[in-house]
Order: sequence, then C-alpha cells, then structure tokens
Amino acid sequence: MGERISRLRQRLRETSESQAHQLDLLLEDKGPLIRGSLGKRRRVCGNPTCHCATGEKHESTYLSASDGGQTRQVHVPVEHQDRVVAGVARYRRFRLAKAKLAELAQLQLELVDELGRSLLDPYPPEHPLPAPKRIPCRVKVNPATS
Repeated sequence: MGERISRLRQRLRETSESQAHQLDLLLEDKGPLIRGSLGKRRRVCGNPTCHCATGEKHESTYLSASDGGQTRQVHVPVEHQDRVVAGVARYRRFRLAKAKLAELAQLQLELVDELGRSLLDPYPPEHPLPAPKRIPCRVKVNPATS
C-alpha cells in the first residue's frame, strides 16, 4: 500500500510540474493571437497579356475561420503576412497549451481521487462503509484565505 501511495504522489508531482510548464508556455508567448488557418490560392487575373494567362498563376494568401457556422475567408495582403502568420502560430500554440492544461487537470483530479481512496481507512473494521468512486469536493474555497 505504501509503495502505491508513493507512486501516486510522484505522479501528482509530475502532473503539477507539467501544468506549470504549460502555463509558462502560455505566459511567455507574447503578442496578439489571430484565429484561423492560412491558405494559398492561385488564380488567373483575366488580363490576356499577363503571364498568368499562359503559365504561372497569381498566388494570394487567405485567412479562414468559422463565423456563425459559416467559413469566412479574408485576403491577407503581402505587407500583413508576417504579422498574420505569427499571430496564427501563437493562436495554435495557445489552443494546444490550453488543451494540454485541461487534460492535465483531469488527470490530476483522477490521481487525487485515487490517492484519497488509497488513504481511506475502512471503518468500522467488521463491516466497513464502501469507498466512494469519487471523493466529493463540495467545500467552498475562499481565495482570501488560501
């Protein structure tokens, strides 16, 4: 039993360290976030003397994202591309870090429940009450006293 509890405590520490790392990633990535995905399109401009009429087409960059259930695309001018590419990359990293934090928080709660069940002392010894599937956390926490 003692070895199992030690392993649970170690996993909780590791989870906590992973959460701290994800928070650091979120906080150190400065700059605005731009939601969406970048894509490129090639097109013919319609001018019969342009090189696109017989060969290489014009390339344009677009930012696409959902807007009220519809996919909306906006053209990104060449002079804004560096800023938009960086903002989209920051947004993607932000979402990944947030998802990882949620996953780690769920794992941490499961580990805390498992640790709590492992530490329960069955009482009364003759006919102990069953261990709960999840230890309830109905205690209100006052941020001023934490």
